[in-house]
Amino acid sequence: MRLDLFLKKTHLLKRRELARELCDEGVVRVNGVPRKASFDLSIGDELLFPVYNRILRVRVLDIPVGTVAKASQWSMVEILEEKRLPVDFGPGEDPTIPRPKPPTEH
Repeated sequence: MRLDLFLKKTHLLKRRELARELCDEGVVRVNGVPRKASFDLSIGDELLFPVYNRILRVRVLDIPVGTVAKASQWSMVEILEEKRLPVDFGPGEDPTIPRPKPPTEH
């Protein structure tokens, strides 16, 4: 199965287009090597890719046939590692500090 289709069918990424873009940028790695979206995955391959503010490293346990229910997505992959990335806020945009309310006009 194609790499981009696997990422979409197993619900690891929401859109196949996003999976294709990440593969084209070279940030999706299969067994440590950047691969294109058309790469043919097999059972036992290890994937490393970014998902929003984290990086996942997963092992392919099964290749899906047809549609995969969201409840059974974790039977297809095993999470080996999950790293959280720090969110880069601009100056003065600390989310822990409440923002002042704008003045109201009466």
